Amino acid sequence: MKVQERAGVSRGKLLHHFPSKRHLITDAVRRLAEQRLDETTLRSREGVPAPSDVPARLAWALEVLWESFFHPNFWAAMETWIAARTDPALADELVAHEKQVLRRVRENIRGLFGEEIAAHPQYRAMVDVVFTSMRGMAITYMFSRRDPRTEPMRSTWLTSARALLELE
Repeated sequence: MKVQERAGVSRGKLLHHFPSKRHLITDAVRRLAEQRLDETTLRSREGVPAPSDVPARLAWALEVLWESFFHPNFWAAMETWIAARTDPALADELVAHEKQVLRRVRENIRGLFGEEIAAHPQYRAMVDVVFTSMRGMAITYMFSRRDPRTEPMRSTWLTSARALLELE
């Protein structure tokens, strides 16, 4: 009912576009993900260190990546993933969507790091290690209420990324 009111549409029109709550949720999550990915692409162009300054570019990209886990869209996705754990139909709908999102996320991350870093043979391993660690750590902020800018793992991620990219 609140969705219908906020959208300013009749119940019939809402049900025509979204025949079930699951369809409404998955479409909303899709739209939010696309919006957030577009914003991240734009954000990645602000204050970017030169690609040739690999150490600065690496540190900057890791900070932007960490910040991305605290956008409301990340939390909406998390709640949807949790709901999909016990809703097989929702899970089925999310699988294809998540593959598309992951492809866009990887493209955006590549843009953050830049081609000089992305060309390194260990780039993919570095991103996988850092990204999954950041995502896991971000989940703890769901209940801890800590300030993510003070996360001690930030220096560990940078050290690990440098080591994997053989910058140390």
